[in-house]
This record gives sequence, C-alpha cells and structure tokens, in this order.
Amino acid sequence: MNKLAVQEFVRNYSIETTVQEADRIERFSDVVEPGTRVYIPHTPHTGFSEMVAVAARLRKEGMAPVPHIVARRIPTLAMVDSLLGMFSGDAGVEQVLVVAGDIATPAGELESSLQVLESGLLEKHKIQSVGVAGHPEGHRDVGDAALRDALRRKNAYAERTRANVYVVTQFIFSADPVIEWERSFREEIGRLPVTAGLPGLATARTLLKYAMDCGVGASLQAFSKRYASITKLLTVSAPDETIIALADYKSRNPASRLAGVHFFTFGGFKRSALWANRIVAGDFELTDDGLLQME
Repeated sequence: MNKLAVQEFVRNYSIETTVQEADRIERFSDVVEPGTRVYIPHTPHTGFSEMVAVAARLRKEGMAPVPHIVARRIPTLAMVDSLLGMFSGDAGVEQVLVVAGDIATPAGELESSLQVLESGLLEKHKIQSVGVAGHPEGHRDVGDAALRDALRRKNAYAERTRANVYVVTQFIFSADPVIEWERSFREEIGRLPVTAGLPGLATARTLLKYAMDCGVGASLQAFSKRYASITKLLTVSAPDETIIALADYKSRNPASRLAGVHFFTFGGFKRSALWANRIVAGDFELTDDGLLQME
C-alpha cells in the first residue's frame, strides 16, 4: 500500500462538532485547517438558534460550516425556509447535509429528505452544495428498493438543479460494506461523489453505544467481537484499517466514486482532528498488518 495514497485520501476530510462540543473549543483554526468542512448535527436537545450561532462562529474562524437539515425534526417547509434563511444570511452557509433523520414520529409534515430537496428552498437560498445520506449496511426502517429509488431521485435533483450533490455514508467499522455497496448501487449512485463516514478516535465502549443507537449492521458485529472483553472496551479505537483499505481500493479502482472521509467525533472533536492531521502530514508509517503506526 502506498503511504501517499493514504495521505491523499484523508487530505480533505470533513469532521463534525456538536453545539456542546463547540463551547469547549477555544478556536477551531487552532485545530483544523482553514476551509475545513465542519458539520453541525441537529441533535435532540439542540435548538435552531444554537446551530446558527455555531455556524456563524465557524465562518468567522475561517471554516466552512455544514449544518444538518433533519427533515423529521422540522415541522413545516416554512420553517425550513426560515432556517435556511438564517444559515445563509447570518452565517454565510453555502453547504448543508440533508437527511430524513432516524425519528419514529416526525415533528410535522416532513418525513423525508426528498421533500426538502424537491421544495426549491435550497436553490432559493443559494445552497449549491448538498450532502445526502448513504446506507452501505442498509437501514433498519427502509427497504433496499426504497433506498435505491431515493438515490435515483437525488441524482435527478442534481441533474435538474446543477447542484453539487454528494453522498455521506452512515459510519462503518470496516471498508467492505462501503466497497460492496458501491458495486451493488453503482447505477443508483451514478455520478455522485461518495464520502465514507468513519468514527473518529473514541473508546470501544463509546463507539458500541452509538453504533447500537444508529443501527449499524454487520461491521458492528465484527467490531464487537474484537472488543469483547471489559478491558478492551476501554481501549481507544482508531479507524486506521478502514482508511487504509478504502485508500487502497480507491487507488486500484480510479473510477470509484469514493472521494474521501468524514469523521463522526463521538470521542471528541480535537482528538480526532489532531489524529487526522497527522495522517495528512504523513506523520505515520504503514505496518505489515495493515495499521497506521504513530509515535
């Protein structure tokens, strides 16, 4: 495996911060490079005004804020309109991640991300870069046929509006689900770039908790077996094997739509960002057993 290929695959990584975590970070520019895409999740206890404030702060500090628009958390399209207006007007947001949200009972009339995409509101507020969800390990509440249809419609939206639409996958614990999903869904993915969602650095116990909440599939089973003992649950896990495998696959398959990685920071923003920065800088060695070795 080529070390440079690993660096290039991670180079333009994106990462996320919650509103609560942002309060603990003195300056984002001290942790990540200017222009880094920093996603802002809409968690259950996060208000719209808080998200707008974090987005404005990120823009002021030279980052590219990417707020989540979670359809099932927003009662009406009128409220989506208002929220996008605040993001674009008050925080200079030019990019969003639009997802349905794993919420059993919607807050109002919105049930899917397609309702937001097809409303015309993103174009109204000049949002030209739009992330959408990908599910390499399936979705516990949505069947395969529906997932395929949704990707086709998202491609159609991209063609119709000329927006920069890309896919961000659910977080996975190994490369195999992403690779197999891309092969199986090649026609539905079409020309959309794919960003692989990976858990950043965190203890195995923390990752298992979030994985079970989010319904991650087969890769979770393999991860669980690896950290079966109580002692190992406290071990800090890094997605190095997954990164190496994906970078290797991309280098051997130039036509792949894989375009990079996004880090879910369950174990802390700074910890994951500094680790990723070392990969980009080449401050590592590749071991014979497919890991990244850092001193």
